[in-house]
Amino acid sequence: MHLLRQDIFTGLTAMVVIACALTCMEWLIKNKRLASFWGRKLLHFIAVGTCAVTIYYFQNRVLLGNIFLLFFFILFIVVKKQWLKINEADSYGMAFFPLAFATLLFMPVFRINYILYAALILAISDAVAGLVGEFYGRQKIIFLFEKKSWAGFTAFYLSALLISLCYYSFSPRYILLSIILALLPAITELFSYKGSDNFTVPVFAAVWIALLNPLVQEGHLQTLLLFILLFISLFIVLSVIAVYKKWLTISGAVAACWVALLLLITGGLKAFIVPGIFLISGSLLSKLNKEQKEKEGRNAIQVFANGIIGVLFMISYSLAHEKIYLITAIISFCISMSDSCSSETGVYCKGRTYDILSLKKMQPGLSGGISLQGTLAGLAGAIIISLVGTYVYHLSFSLFCLITLAGFTGMLTDSILGSWLQVKYNTLNNILAETYEPGAIKAKGLTWCDNNAVNLLSNIIITWLFFYILKQIN
Repeated sequence: MHLLRQDIFTGLTAMVVIACALTCMEWLIKNKRLASFWGRKLLHFIAVGTCAVTIYYFQNRVLLGNIFLLFFFILFIVVKKQWLKINEADSYGMAFFPLAFATLLFMPVFRINYILYAALILAISDAVAGLVGEFYGRQKIIFLFEKKSWAGFTAFYLSALLISLCYYSFSPRYILLSIILALLPAITELFSYKGSDNFTVPVFAAVWIALLNPLVQEGHLQTLLLFILLFISLFIVLSVIAVYKKWLTISGAVAACWVALLLLITGGLKAFIVPGIFLISGSLLSKLNKEQKEKEGRNAIQVFANGIIGVLFMISYSLAHEKIYLITAIISFCISMSDSCSSETGVYCKGRTYDILSLKKMQPGLSGGISLQGTLAGLAGAIIISLVGTYVYHLSFSLFCLITLAGFTGMLTDSILGSWLQVKYNTLNNILAETYEPGAIKAKGLTWCDNNAVNLLSNIIITWLFFYILKQIN
């Protein structure tokens, strides 16, 4: 592989700068000359900012992607072994950002200036949000697994807005675009697990600008942007109503807004019909079982477990313009709809329930159980989503049958994984339960594998299986 002198110089300079910054911060923290929090934020800014400069000047993007991937593995081991004091305990954020840049560089659809924008957002906005959230974010909310504050969110958004304005220009033509452009990365930062926002923020910032940038070429840019802002306002109103009605928690409402933003840009108003039917029907069905503990509505984890795969395929459809991604997105929502109808109806009807693997009788409501009423309801849910998707997108009858089959198969797979992998406990009252209670003993399954994990796994497996089948058919 031919190496340009500019690439060699840029790469070596970046490594030296980051190595010096890491060594300096580590020494300062060890000798108690600098607080660990400030050291982490300063190193974050220097390291990611240096990567942004490197991405801009490096000519061979594939080679640079491989270099970032190599450093991901190196830093992952360093964090795993806890060799650095500067790294936050139980956080892999230091390793995630080179993985994000490697991922973006390996995908030609993301231009270098998109990746540079994403790197600047991570370097500046994420650091600013952390600082403001630490000192001014008094009221914190667990949006996914980590506590975040509205103060940090506001700081992230305003700094991202400033970056977006600098990226285009301060011309009135681009102010509305920048207002929208800064929104998705700011929401994305709220949802983090062990530093995962160092991956998700730059990736979705690049995705967002790749989706919105074509609007710049439109003749009626301002009209389109006002239309988008109008619907963003509508999303917020509907989210408040959903929280009030206890269909969604606060974290679930913010996650739903995140999903809605991506659906709007990737598929327009039509993109809301299929997932909208699932969300509304699922929320209404959940109210059938008043005795269940989930009375506050779906949280962010549940929203993502049931919707993230469909959204990712909608993004792929918008970027690649291939219909197979659209059909697979409908399949993903069909699986979620079928499973939701099956589980909620099965619990409500309280019919005879059997473990799908052992065929032994079991109490209704536990994952892995199937009943006649629940199975028929799951099939009905799959048919409804398939019919709607077929009508809205003018699909063939054969695709209607395939989507229905995929949804129903996903429901059955969810039950199989629920019986096989999902953790269950024997309580002190000798009752089998899915959630841990004091004194309970694990009866079966994997500790980390709860209902949300099963929903996500079954959706991934069946969605990708039918994506492969569609590939072979076409």
